[in-house]
Amino acid sequence: MLREQAEFADPQIRAEQYRAVVDENGILSGFVQFFPIVGVTRLGLGLRPTLCGKASGIGTQFVHLLVQEAQRRTPQQEIDLEVLVWNERAIQTYERAGFTITDTYNKWTPTGMADFHCMVYNGPSLIW
Repeated sequence: MLREQAEFADPQIRAEQYRAVVDENGILSGFVQFFPIVGVTRLGLGLRPTLCGKASGIGTQFVHLLVQEAQRRTPQQEIDLEVLVWNERAIQTYERAGFTITDTYNKWTPTGMADFHCMVYNGPSLIW
């Protein structure tokens, strides 16, 4: 990452934009990037694979936690995220958390071009 000058290798970007999410036992549950765009906070997120697809709704709770933090950090900004169009389970989770699809487009990934949805948060403010 350092050799390729990937943004995650930049200590300032890492400190400002990235957070780990741990459970009550200190075990990594997921991560998030709060990527700043003019007027928008874009969430980049990942949940530990063993926690995905559970009937407990942990994915929706996880996304709510991230939205709450994004609202705390930048209360006046829109919140959005990108998701691959084939990832139906994630799309359903994001919809349950208050996101709606607003755009679909093709963009470059490390494995080639892929179709993405942009989803915007339209739910209530979650700051308590």
